[in-house]
Amino acid sequence: MDNLPLLKDIHLPEPVIRFPLGYGVIIFLIFLTLFILCLPFLKKLYLKSKKMYALNFIRNLNEPNIQNLCLISEMLRRICKLKYQSAVSLYGQNWAAFLNQKSALKLPKNQMDLFINAPYAPQKIEISKSDFEAVQNFAVSFVEKNL
Repeated sequence: MDNLPLLKDIHLPEPVIRFPLGYGVIIFLIFLTLFILCLPFLKKLYLKSKKMYALNFIRNLNEPNIQNLCLISEMLRRICKLKYQSAVSLYGQNWAAFLNQKSALKLPKNQMDLFINAPYAPQKIEISKSDFEAVQNFAVSFVEKNL
């Protein structure tokens, strides 16, 4: 008896693809591609937000006192920690020379000495409004150039 004609509709299955592309996988790949394409924009936005935070912080310090000078110095050190890691450990005249080198606006020696010595000065020292504004403007120019 010949059974071969009865087996004519039995055949091998279609080859299986290695990576089944379902709708979820396709949507995930589209989102992943869009995220990778947006990374440079997101990085620029992130850096700009740091710059805006630092500028607003420095500009909102209105009262000329030692604490505010210390806060400005701390903000400049934070910025240096982001961009110039080796400059964070500088102090005194080396710190002043570094700041004047990296800023578009140069600070005169007497105001720079006031700024450098602020963390070590007694809290009762009177600071003139013009000196404080000069240091504040210097810090703003430093932030604008370096962030």
